[in-house]
Amino acid sequence: MKKVIKSFCALSLLVIFATTASAAGMIKDYHAYRIKDQNIRTVVPVVDNILSREVEVKKLARNAYYAAYGEEHYYMKFYPALNDTDVYIVTDGDYDKENNDVTAFFKSQNYKYETLEDKEAYKEYKFDFIDYARSGALDGLFTLPDGLKPLKKGMSKLNDKLSKGNEKTSTIPYSEDKEPINLTCVDSETFNNTEANVTVTINEYRLKNKENKYVHAFEYIVKNNSNYDIKVEKVYSERLAALKDITTSTFVDLDRLDLADNLGVPLAVATGGLSLGFTVANNVRLGMVIKEATRFAHSLPENYDLKANSSMRILCLKFKDDPKPLQFTIKKQGHTYQFTY
Repeated sequence: MKKVIKSFCALSLLVIFATTASAAGMIKDYHAYRIKDQNIRTVVPVVDNILSREVEVKKLARNAYYAAYGEEHYYMKFYPALNDTDVYIVTDGDYDKENNDVTAFFKSQNYKYETLEDKEAYKEYKFDFIDYARSGALDGLFTLPDGLKPLKKGMSKLNDKLSKGNEKTSTIPYSEDKEPINLTCVDSETFNNTEANVTVTINEYRLKNKENKYVHAFEYIVKNNSNYDIKVEKVYSERLAALKDITTSTFVDLDRLDLADNLGVPLAVATGGLSLGFTVANNVRLGMVIKEATRFAHSLPENYDLKANSSMRILCLKFKDDPKPLQFTIKKQGHTYQFTY
């Protein structure tokens, strides 16, 4: 009898979500394209130039745009896909995937494009949209509310304990990691500092577990192009993600799925169509997160000797909402050089 009641409660919860969605105007489409052979740094300036003339279009942070035309609302965001560029679109209006303003833009610029088939990318972009919509920044575009906020508040004390328990592991001393990175590289950029005769290549990676909702992994390859040894005195960033940040944030997010256990049915909890699945033990999932994130959560190097014509590698985690650069202070032949990338 208890199971029947719990099942009814679970069904009622989904019905309430669905009814609220219909009343607010349900999103009709999530869609994405991949522009081939065009890096995001060449695409976005063109987009900015065109959309700056459209009074209905509002530029959001980090290559995202929002527009309202009457009762129809549109969200669009551009993402790096290494040598390509992804475009993610959400609308509550009627949308022809083959012929629309976006595909017309592609054609006007002679861009080669295709429908995005990368499931991991699609999942990440959808979460970013839902997180943005829940913040209230997209007035008019509806997404399911974060109905499990009480659960997250209830976990706050446990999160504090978890954070304190990870204070030591969040400051793991720097040691150069020379193992291959088996993650999807979403962006790469190289900077050449001619004064210091140093080249810095920055590679950005998508993580495999749920911490990817909040952070990306970054690899810095610093090459000393000179015939003289240099000392990397300090590498600093005003904001990097530590291991304790990853475990606490992800732990709360993972607990959304555990509501299914409390309901007593194999219910896929509605979170905007993103995190749908059966529950998995927290210790198993958190263990997967820590194993992957720890590699990128070491301290930044200090007083590191970089030999002539050699390279060093720095791994770190950056928050996706506001990735901060690294600031370098190096000394070579009595001269000090500082640069930021």
